[in-house]
Amino acid sequence: MERLDCHCNNYQWGKTGAESEVARLFAAGHPDFVIEKKPYSELWMGTHPDGPARVRSIGRKLSTHIATSESSRKLSNNNRRDNVHLPFIMKVMSIDRTLSIQAHPTKEQAVRLHARDPVNYPDEHHKPELAYALTQFELLCGFRPAKEMLENLEGFVCVSYFPDFIPDPIFRTGAKHGSTKGCTLCVYISPQAFPPLRRLFGTGNCDKLRNLVCAGFEQTHLKCRIALAEMFKRMMDVDAEDLREMLFELFELLGNGVRGALRDDTVAVIMKMARDFPGDVGIFAPLYLNHMVLAPGECCYYAAEELHAYLSGECVECVGCSNNTIRAACTPKYIDREALIDCLNYRMTPPEEYLVPAVALPAPHSHVEEYAPDCKDFQLHRIQIAASPSMDEPKPLPVLECASITVFVAGSGVIAEVDENDQEVKRQAVTRGDIIYIPPGRSVQVVSCSVALEAYRTFSYEDGPDHDSRTVVQKAPVIAPLPIKKMPIVQVPATTTLPAKVKFGLEQDEKHMPVMDMKVDMDGVC
Repeated sequence: MERLDCHCNNYQWGKTGAESEVARLFAAGHPDFVIEKKPYSELWMGTHPDGPARVRSIGRKLSTHIATSESSRKLSNNNRRDNVHLPFIMKVMSIDRTLSIQAHPTKEQAVRLHARDPVNYPDEHHKPELAYALTQFELLCGFRPAKEMLENLEGFVCVSYFPDFIPDPIFRTGAKHGSTKGCTLCVYISPQAFPPLRRLFGTGNCDKLRNLVCAGFEQTHLKCRIALAEMFKRMMDVDAEDLREMLFELFELLGNGVRGALRDDTVAVIMKMARDFPGDVGIFAPLYLNHMVLAPGECCYYAAEELHAYLSGECVECVGCSNNTIRAACTPKYIDREALIDCLNYRMTPPEEYLVPAVALPAPHSHVEEYAPDCKDFQLHRIQIAASPSMDEPKPLPVLECASITVFVAGSGVIAEVDENDQEVKRQAVTRGDIIYIPPGRSVQVVSCSVALEAYRTFSYEDGPDHDSRTVVQKAPVIAPLPIKKMPIVQVPATTTLPAKVKFGLEQDEKHMPVMDMKVDMDGVC
């Protein structure tokens, strides 16, 4: 096992100075680091060339160390190259501003995109992602269920084919009845709708989705997904002046108390996005994407082809070892509309389907919880050990026949590497901020714990990608889209339950627009 020196990013969406858990954790584990008054967004732990970890004792890149170490013989890809990369990057993230709305390609899509455009797609690999909430963590993830989409589009939902169905109370202002295959079709109409979203998606496209749902097609059916794809494509081609008018109307509706399928905290997200990215089509995203609020300890996973955006909070993130990102909105970076439209799977699904449950491991590893998404690129272990300076029995970590990285986020103790006869071969004091590489097949135990330890360990049995062959091409300067010069002032109704800190509506002009430093990545490679 080896202690690592890792890489810290300063993207503008990160929390500032000591407010950032990334800065505090990095300072705890890197004695020469001094926190400054600037954003700290990500702590990278892995071998990716854009932020490679180094073995502290020798100053060598971890990828080179793995390729030349004796234990590398246990890795099937050790003979390919001088640098052996892990298949994952583990990160700690501190988020203050909304990241770009984005998706990631599948492996097959990544190969095609890299061949076509190596500047914007620098490798041939996919990038699934998992986020474990350290604090309350908010994100947009996946298209909303069809019922919620229709409710936001026109206050309309097909709720049942059965005559004895009791409608949801929010759909009580009227009903239309029809007959489909001998059953009664109940359609309830509500004024809680957003006509500008309907125009943004195209009225005819929205009608196609509504008619399919009311004809009994499941939201997972290919026809429904094609209808949603047509809606999304129409939105990505919206005229700038039309978008301006749609945003005006959206804010007026929200200010008048219209909610549709939205919660008040989702409305607060919309207004925050309007401040951070005035005039951006992504402001509409919370109306058609799931708004998820993870409590500390909750975890979600999304694979390729899923539209998502991180909003706020702090998390441990596991991602595939890739930079391939297809952006949709809320960014000054390149937006590849054609690739985005082709990439998405257009699944409409409730947010619960993205959650990953914690599974407690059996003794002698009962101090470990596993988060195992449907993904071979990474799994995550959460390790919790109570304070016990003189343990009767050491607390072993699972022995893995693959490489892993562990970051300690709390506590103080001692870990030891032991051989097959349980004899110590190496001992290491660990505390908050320490990052440890554990080679394949090594047995590591916690032998003492003066302050309760909490750590996160990421691992994978997959081969890592070949980044040695990639060509880094200088990107052309990115020109930010012109902002809307004037946003409407919208008064909050007296009956609203919005958080007091949210000022609903704002006046924007060119003098008060947020300044984007085009020399600094706004959304990084997340």
